[in-house]
Amino acid sequence: MPTATADSKEAPPSYSANSAGPAGSQSPSNEPPPAYHVPHAYKIGTYILSPPNAVVNLEELKAHLALLRAFKTLRADVQNKTAAELNLPVVAENMDEKKRWSWFVGLAVERFQLWVETVKYHSDLSEWIEKELPPIDVLMVWHAYTLNPMWYHEDGLRVPAMKTLRSLGDRLLTSIVHIGDINLYSPTEDRIQEWRKRTGTAFDPLESAPQLTHRTVECPYCWTQLSAPMIASDDTGYLQTKFSITCKCNKKITKDILAIAKFIKDLVSSDHPSSLSVDFDRINDGYIAGTLTTITDPRNDTAARKVKTSLLVNRFLSDPIQPKRDIRDTRADILKRVDGDLANLQKHIGISLMLPRRRTRVFSAYVDDRPFSVELVSAVLRQGSFIDKMHGFAWTEPTYFDDDVDEVVLIHAIARYHAFLDLMTSASTTLFVPTLDIDLAWHTHQMKGKQYSDQCMKYLKRLIDHDDKIEENHLANAFDITCRAWQQRFNVPYMHCGCPLPGDTIGQKLAKLTHRLSISRPSDPTGNSLLPPAHPDAFSATHPSEHNCVEVDGLSTEARRQARLHKLKQRRERDAKRVEQGKMDRAAYERGAAHDAAFLYPVPFFYPPVIACGAVGVGGFASCGLGASCAVGAGACGGGGACGSGGGCGGGGGCGGGGGCGGGGGCGGGGS
Repeated sequence: MPTATADSKEAPPSYSANSAGPAGSQSPSNEPPPAYHVPHAYKIGTYILSPPNAVVNLEELKAHLALLRAFKTLRADVQNKTAAELNLPVVAENMDEKKRWSWFVGLAVERFQLWVETVKYHSDLSEWIEKELPPIDVLMVWHAYTLNPMWYHEDGLRVPAMKTLRSLGDRLLTSIVHIGDINLYSPTEDRIQEWRKRTGTAFDPLESAPQLTHRTVECPYCWTQLSAPMIASDDTGYLQTKFSITCKCNKKITKDILAIAKFIKDLVSSDHPSSLSVDFDRINDGYIAGTLTTITDPRNDTAARKVKTSLLVNRFLSDPIQPKRDIRDTRADILKRVDGDLANLQKHIGISLMLPRRRTRVFSAYVDDRPFSVELVSAVLRQGSFIDKMHGFAWTEPTYFDDDVDEVVLIHAIARYHAFLDLMTSASTTLFVPTLDIDLAWHTHQMKGKQYSDQCMKYLKRLIDHDDKIEENHLANAFDITCRAWQQRFNVPYMHCGCPLPGDTIGQKLAKLTHRLSISRPSDPTGNSLLPPAHPDAFSATHPSEHNCVEVDGLSTEARRQARLHKLKQRRERDAKRVEQGKMDRAAYERGAAHDAAFLYPVPFFYPPVIACGAVGVGGFASCGLGASCAVGAGACGGGGACGSGGGCGGGGGCGGGGGCGGGGGCGGGGS
């Protein structure tokens, strides 16, 4: 086999992995799997990467898992300590543990914004860590932000407050790798005092929580700076569902009004505003959120200007927006026209945004007054199920991967992630769904910020987004397609956790869909590195990652869910027959007996505003912000997670490995 070099575009060596048979089959042998072959190269499309040039490496995955342990510890402290120990404000004393965590994350987002607005760049990594590394709660928000890569990339280009953060590149990941174990990090006294000077809060997040009681809000009508409580007994605090505050100008300020004001500011401002008046000479230098970065172009100024021009000539907006007019008057006029109702504004401007997907994307960026295009409280909360899964596997334990026999599980995950990227090169519009091990590597890659974007464009010719809000039936079907496409391209099963893979009963429609992919099987420089090593975690980790699964309440959704349950039953019956016929390994089949089906049982997914959405148990729902009732389709399992169901892949079998269910990442493929 020829020696592989980084970024080589030579023809790859011949594929040497063992055939695993048709989709859904498992080896009938009860012999242990062959010794795992550590890959000497990774293939992504036409590129061959040597291990030193892999997009993620072992050290980075270990550092990321240590970071997740720190997040898990922080959540446990907030949820398990008494109100007295946390010195909670009176209004927060009676919160249940999930509402308390939501409140705390809201404070963390506030601290993240304070840090973003004051952080400085230092070229030397050690110096930057010593002088600029934020507290763990702020790192948690930063981490969640990077897991929305298209937004993170675009905000770095478009939002003035994000310019320094963009210049830091992959500093989030390189910092925690450099530290070694973030759980052992202690800031210097100078760093603690500098943090307090810049942000007005204590460095320790638990110490700062009772201090951070109010947030400054600007009145969109008169620009007066108002001090709004974070939480109030009548749910009108900034972090609550009924946020409302009345300015001295007698105008009532709500989240809708703040969101409209943010949109108008982006509409009439350039990226170098020189006055308080509308400057038509430079107005097209600033862009509307969701219009600058596209899947195939990280910075498409032409497209962004086209959208902004379309909005500026919109009949509803064109009258208030006049050259040299005071921006405050323009804003007040538009607010009056829509009666302070965000939905009313969306109705009037929707046609100017042209494409339905673009409308959805733009509207999702304008929900409050923060500069970020991602609702970061929800982004952090959605990561909770993935962190629980990694904790349940014990992967976040400090010494878990010290031995080579355990370390090979992460090496296998890295190999599978590169193969996942390779699979994406085969179909530009198909949605592919990751498994837990792949999602861990994918999250780690996304933490590199601009480097992630650059490598996506280099190797895949498009920016792969990580969409963590996908309707459950669509996601379930996409997982079936992923299983079939993986089998066809690499000649090995996608999952090894014991969940039934899609087979003959899936129907002709899905078969036609996968046939249309026209995926050719590539030669594979990694040998049989996609086959799992003889380690139980390697099997468990190939379970579908599904915190991105969104359930939209309704009768049609329930009907499709029942149809998937029926197909799941058929698949389990099919696999039972294969076991009896000696065509499937009994141990593999029995691994599928300990947990519930994925994409079927909802757990809390979306909590904005922080407090009043509260926490709902398995089977309940929380408000999804834009009017839909949504939840993650995760399943409440104890043995190792949920598994794909009928319309998706997998089903009622167990993965083992422990942990709660949920899974953690989004889906990629065609981007969004």
